[in-house]
Amino acid sequence: MHLIVDCTTTQNQLRYNGIGQYTKNIVKRLIEKDNIELTLLMFNNESTLDQYLKGKNVEIYRIGKVKDSDYKNILLYITKILPAIKKLKTPESIYFCPYFWIGIPSLHIPTVLMIHDFILPKFNIYSEKGYIQNTIKKVMYWSEMFKARYCKAILTNSKQTTKDFRKYFPTYPKENIYSIYLDGEVQESEYINGWNSKLPRNYEERGYFIYMGGTPAKNKNSDGVIKGYREFLAKVNHDIKAPYLVIAGKNFTNEKDINVSKFKSKVECLGLKDNVIFTGFYEDQHVKPLLSNSISFIHLSQYEGFGIALVEAMRSNTPVIAHNGSSYPEVLGDSGLLVDGLNPEEVGEAMHKVYKDKKLREELIEKGKERAKLFSWNNTAKQTIEVFRKITAC
Repeated sequence: MHLIVDCTTTQNQLRYNGIGQYTKNIVKRLIEKDNIELTLLMFNNESTLDQYLKGKNVEIYRIGKVKDSDYKNILLYITKILPAIKKLKTPESIYFCPYFWIGIPSLHIPTVLMIHDFILPKFNIYSEKGYIQNTIKKVMYWSEMFKARYCKAILTNSKQTTKDFRKYFPTYPKENIYSIYLDGEVQESEYINGWNSKLPRNYEERGYFIYMGGTPAKNKNSDGVIKGYREFLAKVNHDIKAPYLVIAGKNFTNEKDINVSKFKSKVECLGLKDNVIFTGFYEDQHVKPLLSNSISFIHLSQYEGFGIALVEAMRSNTPVIAHNGSSYPEVLGDSGLLVDGLNPEEVGEAMHKVYKDKKLREELIEKGKERAKLFSWNNTAKQTIEVFRKITAC
């Protein structure tokens, strides 16, 4: 079996988000398979896969300097990706596309496409730069996505995403759609010095709830997190020793982003400036200590294809409060508290329960640890390879 794999998301701005992590974790396991011939399409610069490629007999085909994934992808596809595929393919080749936006060559080579979510059409937000830009990008989105109809197989990361795909493509053969769960690894490391360097000095005394893996984008419902936290503070009578809300991640540090500015202004207007802590960028090895030392992890996104962050929290022995919608009930089960993320009072009540009820917190931690065992990148890769084999056998 010869696989040509798009690995550009391990190099551009997506390398540390869910799509980049997915590509890295699948390909690093494909590399270990002796009976799979691999050709990786990559830019000229470094990749999160580099450490796994050392000493391995894997063909790497370079397609030029790194480019961010954006509306110009069509040019990259026409000038670099498609010519490379036509040059490299053999009668036994399969193209694995972990991310549709770079281009889907389903009319030129048997293609397996991974679809992570349908956030853009769900919220009709293809671009936040204005109506014209949104319309243009919408046309580009669907002109590319329609090529999914000709793929040999569609992979999704949850039953929810499969349901969404079938909504938009009802005539696609359902037997060729495979729901394969992902995982949420947290890096185990002895070198975690500095994980708490951006937390207040009295964070141990007061404690903190944590929200990480979010953005100011509408679907992430970051507003719901701070409004729920305000309700929590009301329930503890605005005690000066009440836990902080820590918002971790570089997505909230770009002051030039109007959405970031609006969000921080909202924090101030709600009277939360002294209680909400923005840590900015955090190292991979700091994820686990940031989570495990928190009272609870909160994620109220209105739509997620899978929700890697929930698994990371459960694996870090952290109780989870999540929005009761999209794939979250499927991933979390009864191992956390599901709430209406648009109802601040309900969110605040859940935070208060976890804060006050030690027994509940311990129960959620134990349930989360067991639930996390259901998810494994090894299983994800194994099931994905089985799909490749089915196509080869046809």
